Amino acid sequence: MRVLVLLDRFPVLTETFVVNEIQALRAAGHDVRVESLERGDGEPPVAVEYRRRGTLRDLAWLVARHPLRCVADLAARRRLGREEWVRPLRDLAPTVRRLRAGGHIHVHFAAGAALDALRISALTGVPYSVTAHAWDIWLAPRNLTLKLERAAFVTTGCEYNARHLRTIAPRANVHVIVMGVDGERFRRSAPLSGGRTVLGVGRLVRKKGFGDLARAAAGLDARVRIVGDGPLRDELHGVELAGALDPDGVRDELDRADVLAMPCVVAPDGDRDSMPVVVKEAMAMELMVVATDEVGLPECVREPWGRLVPPGDPGALRAAIEEVLALPLGERAAAGAAAREWVLEHADVQRETARLAELIAAVAS
Repeated sequence: MRVLVLLDRFPVLTETFVVNEIQALRAAGHDVRVESLERGDGEPPVAVEYRRRGTLRDLAWLVARHPLRCVADLAARRRLGREEWVRPLRDLAPTVRRLRAGGHIHVHFAAGAALDALRISALTGVPYSVTAHAWDIWLAPRNLTLKLERAAFVTTGCEYNARHLRTIAPRANVHVIVMGVDGERFRRSAPLSGGRTVLGVGRLVRKKGFGDLARAAAGLDARVRIVGDGPLRDELHGVELAGALDPDGVRDELDRADVLAMPCVVAPDGDRDSMPVVVKEAMAMELMVVATDEVGLPECVREPWGRLVPPGDPGALRAAIEEVLALPLGERAAAGAAAREWVLEHADVQRETARLAELIAAVAS
């Protein structure tokens, strides 16, 4: 199949799931092209075309090709512009030209690129799909219902999100496709050490709950280390801050850790996570996980490898971490092995991407 993956920014260090999916689609033999509105914070691991501004010549070509559809697009811009910035029509023309051979458009995040996909689909008849993640659902749901219901189908990474999307967009074709991990890449290099290193991984923002982890660390006989960067860096005391690391660096940290802490909360502005990929990476590395009973975490953090605590409760978080660290090494290892088995069965990137490809093929047929 011919698939155009349309993105707002690429690559983004904390969005490895996008790269994983693109690589899995290509490995399955599909013709995948990547277009991004902006360059992200790293070197692209796959070929990508950064979209240029369209010219008047591009606009003239588009109007001559689809005059009535261009008029309809112009009429829709005022309504769409009430909630978010709408790209000039001429800036869509280069992508429309490249889609003359047909195919399918797939978008990650229901943000600016999803609005472009909606408009390009209306101009060309090429179908599009959207994977909605977290902030685009909960923090900035701009034109969200329209983007979802106009899409051929919608995917999201957990049932927690899917229930909400089906409520706000009842005509949308919503499917749960887990943001999977590569079980071969995320495999332990040595057995668990039985040490007392607690690891947190994620951006240093409110929704990750790392303030609660720092407060829990104050009374914890363990080394607490957080990988990531962000605006709350100067507020986190009593823990080691490793800064942002690339995927290989994160994998190495997981290999040395004894337990992953993921104390997610709903931020005051409504922002929240869904089912953080690093939790599944840690489980693939046979780590036990202590997390909050929030968002999509209970869908993967289960007994025997997981412990769930109320969000915003450092005392409960500390007690759960202490409980896990007090377990005999053999019990920890057995729980970790069960966690890896769950990931290989329910969150394998190749298997989940194959489900996405099946949905695209169904649209094409």
